Amino acid sequence: MKIREYFGEVELNPEERKYLIKKIEKIGESLLVSYSREEISTELRVSQNKKKEWSLDVSFKVPKNIFQATQKGFDLMKAMDEIEEILVRQILRKKGKVQDLRKRGNRSLRKKRTIDSDARF
Repeated sequence: MKIREYFGEVELNPEERKYLIKKIEKIGESLLVSYSREEISTELRVSQNKKKEWSLDVSFKVPKNIFQATQKGFDLMKAMDEIEEILVRQILRKKGKVQDLRKRGNRSLRKKRTIDSDARF
């Protein structure tokens, strides 16, 4: 998984940076079920305004999908936790849609198999 980091003029201490990377890798693990490591690219943008409010933007790009979340807050760790919840919700929703479509497709194939061509409808 490739992680591109954009911190701009913000200086993060090693503890904060390590926390952000750990959370991103944890989210990436949930994507690894469907995609390989090389297919996932991640982008992390961190900035801080004059009021000392953090702005986080995380996006995961995989084939045919982009999962993206943005959060602002005065606590960097709390903002990252909220982003994690948003992204996991997006990923699970997409996986659920794919599984439903597969079930429906299989169901219609089974119907076509069991219907007798001589039956009158």
